[in-house]
Amino acid sequence: MGGPGDARRPLAVITDNRFGESEIERAVLERAGVELAVAACRSSADVAQAGGEADALLVNLAPVDASAIEALERCKVIARYGIGLDNVDVEAARRRGIAVANVPGYCDAEVAEHALALVLALARSIPQRDRLVREGGWNSRSSNRRVAGTVLGILGFGGTGRALARRALGLGFREILVWSPHISSQRIEEALGAAPAALGAIVRPAALDELLAASDWVSLHIPLKPGTRGILGRRELGLMKPDAALVNVSRGAVVDEEALVAALDSGGLGGAGLDVFLAEPLPQGSRLRSLPNVILTDHSAYASRESIIELRRRTAENVAAVLTTRS
Repeated sequence: MGGPGDARRPLAVITDNRFGESEIERAVLERAGVELAVAACRSSADVAQAGGEADALLVNLAPVDASAIEALERCKVIARYGIGLDNVDVEAARRRGIAVANVPGYCDAEVAEHALALVLALARSIPQRDRLVREGGWNSRSSNRRVAGTVLGILGFGGTGRALARRALGLGFREILVWSPHISSQRIEEALGAAPAALGAIVRPAALDELLAASDWVSLHIPLKPGTRGILGRRELGLMKPDAALVNVSRGAVVDEEALVAALDSGGLGGAGLDVFLAEPLPQGSRLRSLPNVILTDHSAYASRESIIELRRRTAENVAAVLTTRS
């Protein structure tokens, strides 16, 4: 990976490029005097080999575990394209004195809009009606729901949860209930200001069980960590109304997928809009594929032309900031 230019300038390596080109990153790094190389890593061993002489890694989905980090002789920063750090052993990096950076907030609007789109699509039976018309049908008897007057529950009140609450204010929900480990009326007021009062909306904190039992729509906006893995299991899903719907735009593993399939299949839950799954891509044999009351999307809630440009630019800026201060 080294070369004549390696001694003159720091080297950054994109471990796995999902975007097809790297001009945005290259422009940022060139201005900071950093050379850029692009690898095609799929495994931890690939990362170790590609990053052996790198001063920085820009990481998409490649696994950067402790063994890979041990092989990084010169690395000063691992910059993840995204918010989650599931594929980076953060503690191993910190033990080696390697900074780990992510890009919080770059897709808050997109994720919130995707969650709201799934709620509205479930309420109006959009996928079913689309298929009906394409097949020559008309005037489907599938039941639609009025969103106004129903209750929206938001689990998690970070960037995307707050963004969803702001967008939902004008839709006439009877209540918007919010749960997170540290939720309070003050946090909600700081996030939403005077907008709820101006629109006649009620937004308030709720205990998890209360939120699940009272909500017609539950949207998940929580990170995956030990305390949230499987946070919605058989018991929690059993608290929900039989005609309620679950929307998940966070991480697949925060929901017990087997319990969710059982609830949807038995009529214990009215529907689901899912952008994330326990295994991705969604396996061919998954029961979720055959359930008519489920809308499936391809872990794309984060994506827009604008968000991807911002993601790439800010990831490169994270690298430039560390390398220029540690040179």
